[in-house]
Amino acid sequence: MPIESTPISDTTKPMHRHQPDHARTRRALERLLEQGLLATPVAGCGVREVIERSWRRCVGAEVPVGRHDIPYVADVTDLQPRLHAAASPVLDRLGDDLGDARVAMFLSDDQGRIIMRRVGESQQRRIFDNSCAAEGFDFSESSMGTNGLGTVARERRPLLIHGSEHYSELLGPLTCAGTPIFEPFTRQLVGTFALACRTGDASALMPAMATDVGRQIEGNLTAMLGAHERTLIHAYLLATRTDRQPVIVVTESTAFANTAGVVHVTPEAHALLWCDLAESGLRAGKHRRAVRLPGGLCDALVERVDGVGPTGPAFCVRLLGSPRSPDPPLPPDRRRPRRNAAAPAALHPVPDIADQLRSAVGFREVLAVDGPRGSGKLTAATAALTEATGVPPLMIDLARAECPESLAETGAAAVVLHHVHDAPSEHLRRIRTAIEDAGVPIALTVDLDVADQDAAAVVAVLCTTVRLPSLLEMSAEVPRLVTRIVAGLPDRQRDTRFSSDALQALMRWTWPGNLAELRRTIEQLARRNPGRSISTVDLPPRMQQAPLRGRGMIETAEREAIVAALRQASGNRTKAAAALGIGRTTLYRKLQEYRIPASG
Repeated sequence: MPIESTPISDTTKPMHRHQPDHARTRRALERLLEQGLLATPVAGCGVREVIERSWRRCVGAEVPVGRHDIPYVADVTDLQPRLHAAASPVLDRLGDDLGDARVAMFLSDDQGRIIMRRVGESQQRRIFDNSCAAEGFDFSESSMGTNGLGTVARERRPLLIHGSEHYSELLGPLTCAGTPIFEPFTRQLVGTFALACRTGDASALMPAMATDVGRQIEGNLTAMLGAHERTLIHAYLLATRTDRQPVIVVTESTAFANTAGVVHVTPEAHALLWCDLAESGLRAGKHRRAVRLPGGLCDALVERVDGVGPTGPAFCVRLLGSPRSPDPPLPPDRRRPRRNAAAPAALHPVPDIADQLRSAVGFREVLAVDGPRGSGKLTAATAALTEATGVPPLMIDLARAECPESLAETGAAAVVLHHVHDAPSEHLRRIRTAIEDAGVPIALTVDLDVADQDAAAVVAVLCTTVRLPSLLEMSAEVPRLVTRIVAGLPDRQRDTRFSSDALQALMRWTWPGNLAELRRTIEQLARRNPGRSISTVDLPPRMQQAPLRGRGMIETAEREAIVAALRQASGNRTKAAAALGIGRTTLYRKLQEYRIPASG
């Protein structure tokens, strides 16, 4: 029966029994803020364990308690459109039943961003607007602290948050009852729903009502499944019924797995699998091949499932072994690093290139690191010499300074000569003499594609050259590079995460600025969205619509020739490269580009 112009508290018993003491609860939070994460538990002050757990996460993430700039998305129409469609009729019906009751309804996506708000009374609307509880605002726990949307998403269970239990002072006057919303079958979190009102108007029925609404929305999501989703679910059930091995099913926007395979269902794994398989050109049927996972290549039986939907096919992947790490153990150093030396940076994300760098320096050869602008030449050269000597080398930028006549007299244990291709021609003779007489490990950085003939001759005569690929050539390494960049960021930025759709877009981008462009992009996104999950809509517009790079007939023929050569050479890359008439480094770049395992 509809309720007309009547607050909920007038029709049901208000909540007195479990409401915390406001002053006591805020004092407990103040003590936690003052003493930090080492403070003794505050549960003895009447604070529930789930609330203290959330508070401590907020303190660790340095979430402000008072008013602050909350991330805001102006257009929420593209955020979870299926969830929006499933929730709209449910909230419409509930709104009719509530009439002018002083309660508001909120729907958020899986990242805590409010995508729908229904509030009928103007005074209530002003209260929520003042608390930034409106469409577009980020109510994730890392942004707004403990609340009925973000904390529910983090805990993945229904919660009732009383006014004083909210972390932010903005939400102090409100009480919220929230519930998570899960994708049918996969149980992937797609959003949260909450009822909220002024604490004095709260009802004991709010948690039950919120939970019931959440289940109704999930029921609508199930009803919205079309024939293509049912085809996908059928393939998954068939695979898991006949196999006990890890099974993962992927589409462009979905990934789910059986118990053995769930450890591999991460944003990084989904992005790698989808981009790898969608670009593979696999036809219908089952194929044995190596697939890419964050831990490395893994042998798998892959079945293409057509008729799944307009975004492309699905792939059912049965893993036949454990991922083979792309980073093999380091061989014993020929030269023991000095004690207390800083741990060297990774030489290069591609193991074969890292081996070439390490080998050249280990044999005391002059190393020339070649590659396009932004490909990480200076980083690789510096890391290689640091690993060999135990101390950072002296860096001399030949585009800005002359090369000393004697590198030995600099007193450095090793030297990097940066930008050899930018050195004036009249300085090349001095550079060559200094290298020949150095007596210490030397590395050069050079872009042979733009170097003049004289600079190229110096490199050819004196150096062992290792070419670094462009980021476009090693797009499969993008998720691992993103993780590495984020891990080195400061404070809350280190908690920033990237969704699968964002990683897919980054893998599809052409990266004209190479690693330097990737690092700048990731650092900028983390600085603007610290601690949040980055999705495609957060990326620069030019990166959001990057298409999958399919293969034409020439690329397909080249891939098949490489696979055949590797098979004939029993996986020996040197023999395969000779049979193909290309260099070993070129072969490895092709292996990366075409996602070919070393064994073919």
